[in-house]
Amino acid sequence: MSMSNLLDELNLKQLEAVVTTKQPLRIIAGAGSGKTKVITTKIAYLIQEEHIAPWKILAVTFTNKAAREMKERVELLTGNLQSKPFISTFHAWCSRILREEFNLVGLQKGFLIIDQNDQKQMIKKIVRELDLFDEPLIRDLNKQAVNQISNWKNNFVSPKEVMDESYSLLEKNLAAVYRIYEQKLLENNSVDFNDLQIKVHQLFNQNPETVNKWRDRYDYVMVDEFQDTNDVQFDLIKFLTRGKTNLTVVGDPDQTIYSWRGARVNIILNFEKTYKDAKSVVLNENYRSTQQILDIANDFINNNQNREKKDIFTNNSSGNKVQVKECASMYTEAKFIASEIKNLVKEGYKYGDVYVLYRMNAWSREIEKVLDNSKIPFQLIGGIKFRDRKVIKDAISMLKMVVVKDNLSAERVLNFTPKIGNITIQRIFELSRDKAMNIFDLITHENESLINLATKNLKDLRLTLIEGRRIYEKNISIAGLIKYLLAASGYEKRLEILEDEDALQNIKALYDQLSHFDESFDPLEYNEEDRFIAFLQEESLASEEDDETHPNKVTLLTIHSAKGLENKVVFVAGLNRDVFPGKRSMFSTEELEEERRALYVALTRAQEKLYISYIRGEWSYISQGELSPSKFITELNKELYEFESGLFAHANGTITSTKVVKTEKDLWSEKFDEQHENDYASGDLVEHVIFGEGIVIKIIGTQLQVAFNNPMYGVMVIPIGNKALSKK
Repeated sequence: MSMSNLLDELNLKQLEAVVTTKQPLRIIAGAGSGKTKVITTKIAYLIQEEHIAPWKILAVTFTNKAAREMKERVELLTGNLQSKPFISTFHAWCSRILREEFNLVGLQKGFLIIDQNDQKQMIKKIVRELDLFDEPLIRDLNKQAVNQISNWKNNFVSPKEVMDESYSLLEKNLAAVYRIYEQKLLENNSVDFNDLQIKVHQLFNQNPETVNKWRDRYDYVMVDEFQDTNDVQFDLIKFLTRGKTNLTVVGDPDQTIYSWRGARVNIILNFEKTYKDAKSVVLNENYRSTQQILDIANDFINNNQNREKKDIFTNNSSGNKVQVKECASMYTEAKFIASEIKNLVKEGYKYGDVYVLYRMNAWSREIEKVLDNSKIPFQLIGGIKFRDRKVIKDAISMLKMVVVKDNLSAERVLNFTPKIGNITIQRIFELSRDKAMNIFDLITHENESLINLATKNLKDLRLTLIEGRRIYEKNISIAGLIKYLLAASGYEKRLEILEDEDALQNIKALYDQLSHFDESFDPLEYNEEDRFIAFLQEESLASEEDDETHPNKVTLLTIHSAKGLENKVVFVAGLNRDVFPGKRSMFSTEELEEERRALYVALTRAQEKLYISYIRGEWSYISQGELSPSKFITELNKELYEFESGLFAHANGTITSTKVVKTEKDLWSEKFDEQHENDYASGDLVEHVIFGEGIVIKIIGTQLQVAFNNPMYGVMVIPIGNKALSKK
């Protein structure tokens, strides 16, 4: 196709963005505005009309998928060129530089790039070998170490600087892990993903001649998804384009949702301050969604203050009004979604036309279960299925070990119990074989062969298993037994100390699931008097069904995983207080605005139909109380959606009260639900095992707002009663 024909396909704003080549250009590309078409057409324009050699064009983006799509489209537009533009991710581009400049950054030719799994295994081994960490952190510290080391690297903080400026023993120990980790990378001539960008940044910062070499290599630079750029990446772009006008960046500030990876919305917002002669073009014609969907999205995102106002519009049909559904429980929300999907299929939609989005992975649990029961095929993207998540598998393993005395589950339990080493585990299995006993009976019975092996943790596990079996035999409740096992074993406490919020939320979601199973259990339905066995059978059958493949599936995914995607029908589930937005974001304007941008991303994935749902009244462990509507529900313009309440609609069609009370109140939940009195006051000096020393600046209900001395952490919200926090 000729360039003239290509340009004729563009709207006026797109055309302006393509032909502007003599000054730095910022393209603000609204959702569904055809930004990839603009980028690829501009690359073709630079080659054919500006006569720039293809190999002197650099285009960087953030995912391999996006890079592949750009390459394919450019090849369609330009034909099979002898030399091609360099289109890649930031990491791949930095790798290319290091392949040429390895000797300037202390590497040898042929260095290796370790992936995240290799990194985790290396750090896990270092943590184990150092033996610096006290219980109960030793087994659960690996994730913390990986994240902390990544954070230090991205902030150019060396192991020595961390050691010199540490505020706690834990941080000093993590610094030791960091130091040895860096040594091992050097010894193995390896780099991790963080190093790729950091080492190029250091290279450019310390070697002006090298910067000039790479600056001269490219006559034009383009950056896709510029709103996701962090400071290191932006510095690299500035190194390449200093004193030049050969730069185009494309992005949408309203879709900046990766601050936890270092992205800063102000980088794109302040672009014209960095490049004084820059021009901005706003692409605000949407080719994806109906106007009804865009109206509610535009109105909602206007609640953010730190943004450039732009209302996207479309020439598509007006479409149907957005549907907002109020539900009585997580179960009825899932039933609503399943019912609507079946109706949509009757109307002619395919299962593959449907996305179900949610803020946190734990929210998919009830939806997965109901879709399974409704025979609606689905796939889970951007996360592991609920039953396959580590904390869930660990919890179910403890249940199986106690209830059915399963040896495979026992092995998993022994492996995640702190301070029970491989030699001890190996000896336990040898004794099990020699005595023809299952592991549960071997551990729980008085056994002289185990006396020499019996560490304190093994003795504690023995007592936990004995008491757990007693609870099981009394048939109190599945949820009560699981809660006891996770509490008595110290498993949940370890997660609380490490503040692994995602894992804790998944455990709370499991409690909800088990409570519902206890409540609805009918022995006749399962042909099984033992509710515990019935539950495990259901779990096993569900796991078998996971292996089936369906060519046409509903897709379940987090909002962050949905970025850049689109589909005809979108359900946004779980718009509840303390869920979306989360608790912590309510105390920070910046974090709240990012959460609002995340919902904006979710709304603008929909092409034809958009459903929003939330729960009112059901007691949930996730919120530690009755679920209530999100603040964001109140920010949606009531004139722009149709509302339906399902509070009176019970799952079986009967009428019930809108008041949904906590269903599980048994001996063990009362015993192990810790109650914490507030003995803190504003101004109290405190110390956290991970974040170090700080001061209480505000008390908000059951939360403490603490300003930590370490600027790496700043102000954080800590629940009253958190075991990791204490007064000084």
